[in-house]
Amino acid sequence: MEASDDGDLDPAELADLCEALVAAWHHDAVLSASGAAPDSQAAIDVAAVLELFPPGMPANLEHAHKQMAGQMVDAIVMLLQSVATLLRAQPLIILGLWPLVRGEIEYAGRVAWLLEPFPAERAGARRVARALLEQLSALQRQRFTAGKWNPAQAKKFKRNRDELLGRIAMLFDDAHTPMEKPEQIEHWRIGSETMASLGKASKLFLALNVPNGDAIYDVLSDNTHPSVISLALQSTLSGDNGVTVWSYPAIPRVVNFQVRIGCIALYKAALTILNYFGFPSVALAQWAAKPPAHWFGSLSE
Repeated sequence: MEASDDGDLDPAELADLCEALVAAWHHDAVLSASGAAPDSQAAIDVAAVLELFPPGMPANLEHAHKQMAGQMVDAIVMLLQSVATLLRAQPLIILGLWPLVRGEIEYAGRVAWLLEPFPAERAGARRVARALLEQLSALQRQRFTAGKWNPAQAKKFKRNRDELLGRIAMLFDDAHTPMEKPEQIEHWRIGSETMASLGKASKLFLALNVPNGDAIYDVLSDNTHPSVISLALQSTLSGDNGVTVWSYPAIPRVVNFQVRIGCIALYKAALTILNYFGFPSVALAQWAAKPPAHWFGSLSE
């Protein structure tokens, strides 16, 4: 694939941008080793949680949402590194990029949901509730899945789930978490917080960070789920001795769109967590000067 004449980058240039962004995140994230800045929202929330909840609350509860968000950003990093690897592959396999980028946006959605900007009142309690929903829902899904192939493992997940439910009951007296079916997770509530689905959280991330990005998650879903229409739109048809052959050319505009979304997922999620901790983002700011300027405008451009 060659770069087009209208400013699109070629795969090697795109891979370089991905790798430079990962390096910038690693540079700026080093500061987290010293803990949150004293006047940061993270520090304010920790103090509020320690004051609000009773003595004997689960250890490190006040840090759970931060630790989860950090893990999610690290997952985005690994997915973007995979994008860079595919960009350097010969030939470039266009279909492989869609699920990686969608995965990035879904992880970024969890970061956005856990660290969503709140009014100061009860922000700490809301983050605790969301972190508990995140952990409890993950245990419950693992329990349902393990029940289909490993009953012993399912029992372990159930035991961990029930222990967490006990801790939740210590903190919130209005939790609503029915356990009969996995579909019920979407209706869970702890405190004033309701569970956010992958799609809802992903669209929250896009709404907070991308101008006119409402449809992006739907675009990623359409091109990730099996779809004869999606395949037809991305392929060309030819014949070889009477045999129909479908090929998937790497279209510069499409590849640039995919990588642009993938980089924005990491860049914005990284800024979210750095801003929450009160850390500077010097390397990320330097990276932001490297992509084409239109990358940070509307994704419909």
